[in-house]
Amino acid sequence: MPSSNILFCIDRHVATVTLDRGARHNALTMAMLTDVDLALAEIENAKDVRVAVFRSTSPRFFCSGADIEEWGDIDPEGMGSRFIRAGNRVFRRIAELDIPTISVLSGSALGGGLELALSCDFRYASTSAMLGFPEASVGAIPGWMGCQRLSDLVGTSRSRELVLLGEPITAVRAAEWGIVNEALPQEQLDVRVAEICALLKRRSSASLSVGKRLLRIVESGQAELAHEFAASVCKSTPDAVEGVKAFREKRDAEFYRML
Repeated sequence: MPSSNILFCIDRHVATVTLDRGARHNALTMAMLTDVDLALAEIENAKDVRVAVFRSTSPRFFCSGADIEEWGDIDPEGMGSRFIRAGNRVFRRIAELDIPTISVLSGSALGGGLELALSCDFRYASTSAMLGFPEASVGAIPGWMGCQRLSDLVGTSRSRELVLLGEPITAVRAAEWGIVNEALPQEQLDVRVAEICALLKRRSSASLSVGKRLLRIVESGQAELAHEFAASVCKSTPDAVEGVKAFREKRDAEFYRML
């Protein structure tokens, strides 16, 4: 399964994928992308996983981006057809997981590292972290859909500031912009993420799955029809029956994960 640079575990319905290449600031290689992909396959096949968390063993870097030592000598055709295509496939798979995903930015997220974080549903960052797209300083661009995902979050004006200037911003400023959900002191970060995981595990897995798909459709411009269909799908599930019953009985609903 994962290599020594990617750690993976499932514990109490939470799958955790951890970047563990601190000597290179967790710079992503093709091998690491392959191992993240393998971890995602296990998450998809594990029927008891309710949340997926992406984190780092490094206190300084969540991920510094794609490893320039690897992609620096790739020919132009190979850059697009292999390196960029591989990253886009993996990050799209993260974005399209039926369960909620969280990136824990205990350290800085730059370039492809920020793109990885942007592919998740939630981002929680240490106040000491920096976030940015420095690609313009090395003659590159955010190739793993970073421009699109960032623009969806904060609009084109903020996106231009990060992509064109190439200067990172603090996690606090990223929270003000809406790039991260919260920026917290390092000692509070894991506690907050655990709270969010616990909250998500109490929610209907059917609603979360359909809601994620609905949000993707909304982004494509088919909002009204999508809402009609999604509401009908959710109403047909056992979770809807249990939710209404629990509300009437003034108790917490007991949802189960659909097989």
